[in-house]
Amino acid sequence: MARPLSENRRAALLDAAMRVFAESGLGAPTSLISSKARVSEGSFFTYFKTKDELINDLYIDLRLQLADAVMSGFPRRASVRGRLEHVWSRYVTWGADNPVARKALRLVSMSHVITAATRVEAAHLFAEVERLQLDALQKKKREPLPPQMASRALKALAEMTMDLIAREPGKAAQFRTAGFQMLWAALNSKP
Repeated sequence: MARPLSENRRAALLDAAMRVFAESGLGAPTSLISSKARVSEGSFFTYFKTKDELINDLYIDLRLQLADAVMSGFPRRASVRGRLEHVWSRYVTWGADNPVARKALRLVSMSHVITAATRVEAAHLFAEVERLQLDALQKKKREPLPPQMASRALKALAEMTMDLIAREPGKAAQFRTAGFQMLWAALNSKP
């Protein structure tokens, strides 16, 4: 069944915003986004009351795309290592395969216009990943890392791995494996 025209235009505006923001930053005008989406600027405001609303909706849309990639086939009964490796592999693969979406997500994630409600909504998409983190901490016999450090370590190593894959796509599997080994070793090292 085809989407209604209004949904197609809204999706086109979100896609155009992703591309424009990745290329020109969040300061890009709505007229450029409308033009790329082949929608009149007046129609833009039919779908989004403000540019801030667009940025919040794009943040959710990009997080949905990432959640779909990461959570697809999530092995809920696997070991902590198995579940974390799944998340890692899917996250790095999504980022390497979608460099424009990755860059746009990084930009909108840092935006001060993302509301607390939007961040909470987006966080619910990754509830299994949060549970994985709790499972990992419960299995530890030592003082756990603060949760924000573990997630930031994953993101930092993943970004590095995605950058390496972009430079040398033929080594994607090697970089993905080595990056995970670094992450696992960092999370399991004794202080």
